[in-house]
Amino acid sequence: NDGEAADDVGVIAAAVSSFQAALKLAPRARAPRDWAWTQCRLSAALRALAVRSGDAMLPEAAVAAASAALEVYSFDASPLDWARAHALLGTAQTVAGERAGDPEWLEAAISSYAAAMTVYTRDAAPLDWARMQRNSGAVLSLLGEQTASAAPLLQAVGCYRAALQEYSADFAPLDRAMTESNLGHALRLLGEQRDDVVLLQQAVDACRAALHVYTIDAAPLDWAMTSTNLANALAALGARVAGTEALEAAVATYRRVLDAIGNTPQRAVVKYNLGLAERRLRE
Repeated sequence: NDGEAADDVGVIAAAVSSFQAALKLAPRARAPRDWAWTQCRLSAALRALAVRSGDAMLPEAAVAAASAALEVYSFDASPLDWARAHALLGTAQTVAGERAGDPEWLEAAISSYAAAMTVYTRDAAPLDWARMQRNSGAVLSLLGEQTASAAPLLQAVGCYRAALQEYSADFAPLDRAMTESNLGHALRLLGEQRDDVVLLQQAVDACRAALHVYTIDAAPLDWAMTSTNLANALAALGARVAGTEALEAAVATYRRVLDAIGNTPQRAVVKYNLGLAERRLRE
């Protein structure tokens, strides 16, 4: 948790080593439930490390750890542990599918989240259900990008909107903001595919709603990600409507992001997109 909060690869790697040491101290034969719980935590740590490093083996190692836990946990004997392990498995499969550009991993992740929702039902566990809906939306959005297909993007939008029914601005503001930002991204992709300015305007609105919570002072990384989503949506909208208002707003938003993020890997992409928006504005 400390490593993720600080975005510190070294701390996360230390967590992985500690979990692996714990597995040797409490092997499956001696303490199966402790062993399975540790496999779940190891999967989460490996996934966090995979997101921050270029090691191609880490996502599959995270998948293997969550799968190992499911050899112990069963739906009948320990449904909540079983559901939690499936949720972790889906997250690891998502990272594997994103890294490998492999839709099969993403399809597997969708199935894992669906399994988790047989326990995390909307009535019994509304916030866990909403989280699974949001996670499913993220996978479907990736799938839509990889396959250039509108159907997964439509499903992603449906998942995000379902999650938003459970997240209120007062009760779960950060969850709501994250979901609105992700919704804006999916709507922008769908709007570009369909050349639909209504969807693109909805994408702009969703990102702006998220930015009511994600301020640059309170959540700078989330602010930068959501502001980039907003700028992308404004640029796509501006390329399809009369006038220059949307393009001018896109350029201004890209510039604010560049001023804030410093010399990070994201900078090159933002700078490239800014150049495209400026060229369209000149034209």
